[in-house]
Amino acid sequence: MEKTHSLETMKLLLFTSKPIYPSVDGGCFASEKFISCLLNAKIDVQYVTLSTNKHPFDLSKFPESLVKKIKPIHYFINTDVRAISALRSLLNSNSYNTDRFYSSGIEASLIELIKKESFDGIVLDSLYTLPYLTAIRSVFKGKITVRTHNVEHKLWEHYTTEAKGLKKWYLNRLTSDLKRFELKKLSEVDAILSISNDDTAEFKKCGLKTNIVHIPVNIETVAKVSPISSNRMYHLGMMDWEPNRQAVNQLVDWMPELRKRIPTLELHIAGSKSKEFIQKDEENGISVHGFVDSVNDFARNHGLLVSPIRAASGIRIKFLEAMALGIPIVTTSLGALGIEHESCSCLCIAETKEEFFHHIEELTTNSSKREEIGRNALNYIDKNHNIDTISQRIVEIFKPNT
Repeated sequence: MEKTHSLETMKLLLFTSKPIYPSVDGGCFASEKFISCLLNAKIDVQYVTLSTNKHPFDLSKFPESLVKKIKPIHYFINTDVRAISALRSLLNSNSYNTDRFYSSGIEASLIELIKKESFDGIVLDSLYTLPYLTAIRSVFKGKITVRTHNVEHKLWEHYTTEAKGLKKWYLNRLTSDLKRFELKKLSEVDAILSISNDDTAEFKKCGLKTNIVHIPVNIETVAKVSPISSNRMYHLGMMDWEPNRQAVNQLVDWMPELRKRIPTLELHIAGSKSKEFIQKDEENGISVHGFVDSVNDFARNHGLLVSPIRAASGIRIKFLEAMALGIPIVTTSLGALGIEHESCSCLCIAETKEEFFHHIEELTTNSSKREEIGRNALNYIDKNHNIDTISQRIVEIFKPNT
């Protein structure tokens, strides 16, 4: 059911593919920030999420004040990979990546909720909620949008290039099925809420005619920037994501040579499963911290953020968080996707080993350069990730006749 409310009482359903708390990755963080924009715009939010074995639902991890406002509802689904289900999807040319998130029982519960409530609009958060789009559209005639976190098939295209043999064939097939599903479903919604301008350009390049609105992640900058350590650098990210593992392996391989140039340099690695993936190496200045409760506290105390990442889409949330703290970043052009850095010198781009070494040496030895990059990063976040500006943009999307 849907009806038109005044802007002060606009009511939206937000449906995510994993709980926003605990905030274990950038996707959780981005979804939580999206909710903060909705609430900042005085929108009434009904929050519904899938939960899985990998991302379980735990209400105690949600702030009490937020629970009262969004009244979370969750539906558990087992997304563990099963050979028979994978084969069935393969034979039917369906996307097994997204099929794993579909349940007819959950669909029925969603439809019942939508019929019962009076929503002005629905936001499907991420590609993995789109298996429910057809059923939702059959009972809801209001505006349905999708909040994209990346161009999913582009990431899978990278995974395919790294594989060999039978695995390469299978990943090629998964990627092809995923791309077909992604573009088909994105063509059926009323608007795509893209997380970055780079993603917007990629969607248009794929031929999508759907209205695309750039909705950045809102980030708050700090009032006072802490001094950045001159002999430390860090990498922060989940180690069950292959591009992060590749980036960390690269940094570990570089450390002996970097320490010859900068003898006191330290590399600090953090993120879930990092202790299982990398061992500390005191001789080469490598420390491993595992999962950290506070990203900001860790980042403030561990110098530069360095990430030689070779696959990306969307935007690196950890980069935005670092920039909001005035922390200089050295990364690849792919790592910087979604950050319009060309005109503001708010981070350093490196593609080769020597370019990385040059920027690391310069930033560890030149305090003025560290402060300049950090100051530019703060200004960039203030200008491009302001909650009031983003909130108003979301309101405009759901206004009647827009």
